[in-house]
Amino acid sequence: MQLDKRKYPRYTSSDLFAVITISPPPPDALISLEGVVLDMSHKGIKIKLNSAMPDDIPTSKILINIVMPQSGLPVKIHGFIRHLSDDSECGINYHEDHCENELNNLLFECIKTH
Repeated sequence: MQLDKRKYPRYTSSDLFAVITISPPPPDALISLEGVVLDMSHKGIKIKLNSAMPDDIPTSKILINIVMPQSGLPVKIHGFIRHLSDDSECGINYHEDHCENELNNLLFECIKTH
């Protein structure tokens, strides 16, 4: 069994849907992908995309739109791609502009619903 040495604990989710938008969009078209949040922490979020991320995406900022399951409030999270896996899982680190209070509220509502 491998110990998790992460600084922040991860919280799993199974019913939190997300839409990822690449910003700024590539010159030819806006890229918008849907997926399900697998887990999140104070540092980032992992999303299982419904379709593969295009290969030729330049280093870009990511905008994640989530609707909170209990309150129905929309949440926008800015970040950047940390890693992509072959099975369409996308690890995204939050942008440093997000304050800890915003992230605590997001994590609290997601945990509270489970």
